[in-house]
Amino acid sequence: MSIGKNFAGVIAFMKVAASGSFSEAARELGISVPAVSRSVSRLEAQLNIKLLERTTHRVAVTPEGRCFFESCLPSVEHLLKATAELKNSTQLPAGTVRINSTVGFGRSNIAPLLHGFKKIYPEIQLEFDLNDRHVDFSEGRVDVAIRNGRLEDADIIARQLLPMQLITCGSPDYLSAAGLPVTLDDLQHHDIVAFRLEKTGKPHDWEFDVGGAFTQISLPYNQLFNDPELVALATIAGGGLAQIGSYQAENWIEKGLLVPVMPQYIAQGRGHFICYRRREKTPLRVKLFVDYIVDAFKPKEPVSLL
Repeated sequence: MSIGKNFAGVIAFMKVAASGSFSEAARELGISVPAVSRSVSRLEAQLNIKLLERTTHRVAVTPEGRCFFESCLPSVEHLLKATAELKNSTQLPAGTVRINSTVGFGRSNIAPLLHGFKKIYPEIQLEFDLNDRHVDFSEGRVDVAIRNGRLEDADIIARQLLPMQLITCGSPDYLSAAGLPVTLDDLQHHDIVAFRLEKTGKPHDWEFDVGGAFTQISLPYNQLFNDPELVALATIAGGGLAQIGSYQAENWIEKGLLVPVMPQYIAQGRGHFICYRRREKTPLRVKLFVDYIVDAFKPKEPVSLL
């Protein structure tokens, strides 16, 4: 065993040498006195040097032990400082939270919330990245991800922010000219504005609920975009029919710029989720951000005017 693999023995010796007591070293390290004694004995055997002289009433550091203590002290102090700083970084509202979000929902629904979070926690830095690529938490580049759809991963905690529905829409002018689709077969006779998936480069299959069964349909398209907002704008301009996320579509529908069609076929079961790694101790900065975003999407109690 190299000395580099016996940090426990080095730390145990340093604590005993500094305090002059095995029991005090054991208390500071949170282990038993015999465990401290064994660690020091293994270190002495490894070095083939007597570091401590033990008697019934006292512990003395040998000259070799004193030399070893003084040589190790700067490194051990640096290690203990780094450990304390790392511990504090997980327990204080400070540090960096790296957020990755889908483009459409992130731009319209998550980005406007970031300023409010920063006002509450000014010591937490936020790095916000928009893209629709698959997120691999194991790479360590993302703390929190905002994702759409059905999530099935035991290593990820996913908390739903909103249900996700894809609403089939067209502009009033387009539907007036092309007619209202009534069945799924009618879609084959319409112009289609499609969304391109970043992961595959292919158009997103349209989703429907047919008799309680989740159904996907691939449709030939007239226009293809890699940004959900461009899909919505092209549809508003009369480009054809599109499936648009309800978080976008509801605003345009209220303004009369889009008309929903075939509402009986809207697929259920998807959602917008905030996701983070399942681990024993989630850093406080990540927990605070997740809780803040989840709370922002909770239905608010109506304000009483009485």
